[in-house]
This record gives sequence, structure tokens and C-alpha cells, in this order.
Amino acid sequence: MCSTLDLPFKQIIPSFLPFTTEAGAWRRIQQLETENEQIRHLMLDCARAFRQVIAEPREIYLTVQQVRSLTVYIRWRRKGVRGRQGYLLLDSEAGKAFLLRQSEAVRQCYRRFDRWALDLNLAHSLRLNEIKRLKTYLQHTARRHEMTE
Repeated sequence: MCSTLDLPFKQIIPSFLPFTTEAGAWRRIQQLETENEQIRHLMLDCARAFRQVIAEPREIYLTVQQVRSLTVYIRWRRKGVRGRQGYLLLDSEAGKAFLLRQSEAVRQCYRRFDRWALDLNLAHSLRLNEIKRLKTYLQHTARRHEMTE
């Protein structure tokens, strides 16, 4: 009875996955890790490009930060003395106030770099979350194999 019920699922479910085997899942993880490394390099390039476009003195600048969870961000940081240079979102009240003090050309430049930073952060986050989910999936499939042996 169960074999007739699972037939449509056997045919449909694989069409929603980017792989068909556990080895394919591992290849997908490797691909995503490679892409995230490329994105991290783009983040660093973007921060360097910003420093070349907007001359000193700068109140805020782009910086790349990696946290323990392996998440990497490119974000705006205020200039300041060690420990007193917080992060800033350009769409926050402080960010809007900062932008209003800038010329229109400089505002447009900050907005362009901000959009690139947002896009890069999203691209990295999507891949990192997929990697984490795939590793969890593979742990569960390994346990399932242990139960059937």
C-alpha cells in the first residue's frame, strides 16, 4: 500500500531540489562555498573602491566584517577612536541626517555603494543559509542510513 502512495512523491520531490544524490548535495555545498568566497572578495573590492572614490576626511566608510557564525557583512562604519566607531545604516535616522549634509553627487555615490553592499550581503547570506541547511539535511540522511543498517 505504501509503495503506491509514494510514487508521485518520488517523481515530484526531486524536481524541487538542486541535486539528486548526497554526493550532489556535497557538490552543491562546495559550489556555494566557492561563490561565498568570491562574494567576500567582491566585498573587499567594494570597500577599497569606496575609499578611492570618496576622499578623506570621511565620516563613514565601508568595512567588511566576519562574525563567528561565518556570516560576512559589508557595512558602513563611523570614523572614531577604537571602540567608539559604531555601524550605521543609511536608511536609519542618523544615516538620513548624514546624507542630507552631503552634496547631491556625494549622496548618489553613497547610495550606489549602499545598494552594492546590500546586494552583496544578501547574496552571501542566501548562500550561507543554504549551506547550513544542506549540512543539516546531510546529517539527518546519515542518521537515517545508520538506522537502516
